[in-house]
Amino acid sequence: MIQKKRKIKKIIYGILGTIILMIAIVIVDLIIVSKNGSVISKGQPIESNSKTNYALLVIDIQEATTGDVSIYPFFKKHSDDLIRNINQIADSFRMQHLPVVYIRSEITNPIVNLINNAYAKGKPGAQFDKRLKAVSQLEVVKKYKDSFRKTNLDSILTEYKVNELYIVGLDAAECVNGTIEAAQKRNYRVNLIEEAILSKTVERKDSMMASFKERGVRVIPIDSLNIKLNVM
Repeated sequence: MIQKKRKIKKIIYGILGTIILMIAIVIVDLIIVSKNGSVISKGQPIESNSKTNYALLVIDIQEATTGDVSIYPFFKKHSDDLIRNINQIADSFRMQHLPVVYIRSEITNPIVNLINNAYAKGKPGAQFDKRLKAVSQLEVVKKYKDSFRKTNLDSILTEYKVNELYIVGLDAAECVNGTIEAAQKRNYRVNLIEEAILSKTVERKDSMMASFKERGVRVIPIDSLNIKLNVM
């Protein structure tokens, strides 16, 4: 009987040890993913050009952020106005024969996807919001907050000799922020269109907009977009 109890205890301890080990692995993996995801790429400084060449970056307007499977109530609530504005802006760029690059997040880490597979490769959430009206075939799939990091964005912008960016999308405090930082490291001039940017709260967006302005980013209203593009 005593030997049987010892075996049972050994099994229980073994199971508990396995569970603790698995939890530790998950926690460590999530910490590494979080730290790694915040790293901003340096890249190569763009070549100087006397002519200003513009491009529009549309960031993370996906089913997981604004669409049917959105995990962010605030984004979903304001998605109609946001996407309408973005579509209008993209069409303005198309009419002036300027490149529009659509960027989306896709997660392949199995542990992250086990906890939350909203952005998992092949899942509906990883696709662009169906209300987004693509005006170009230029697409970037990213794994990090920085849209330049380990993607084809550098090569796309180099091909079009872009030196000034307009950015719209989500989230002002996350992927928009990371992309702006990476763009400025490469010496791009950066503009944000105020009505086409969201963060998880109004207060958070306002705070980020103030921060962007301090960092030399121009924040412009959507009504002045055509004027800005035509006169610069």
